[in-house]
Amino acid sequence: MQKLIKISMHPLSPAIEPIDNMVMKVFGAYSENSVTIQFNPNIIHYQEKQDDENIKIRQFTVTRPTSETQNLVFDFSQNNIHKVKIESNTFEIKLMTIGKEMFEGQNFLYFEFFVTKL
Repeated sequence: MQKLIKISMHPLSPAIEPIDNMVMKVFGAYSENSVTIQFNPNIIHYQEKQDDENIKIRQFTVTRPTSETQNLVFDFSQNNIHKVKIESNTFEIKLMTIGKEMFEGQNFLYFEFFVTKL
């Protein structure tokens, strides 16, 4: 399995991506130069956005770390590829792009990763 994924930080994006038996979540600090990804947190609550006539609420996900959760920093200097083992599967995750996208007049960062199941 190989897959290009994009995690966006704009308000209507959940900033989380399930892949096979692994979950990737933007965690903690991120910038135009680096991003911290949390692998395989336990999802304890997920709520779809509920739009009211005058109010828009972002989707949100509540997670908590487990003994298998890993936090890894990705950047383009020397940390753009990491291997992650989840249960009996090993994944190679490569940071491909850190970019900006316009959403309702503001720029928000997004992160693209190429994931390979080894």
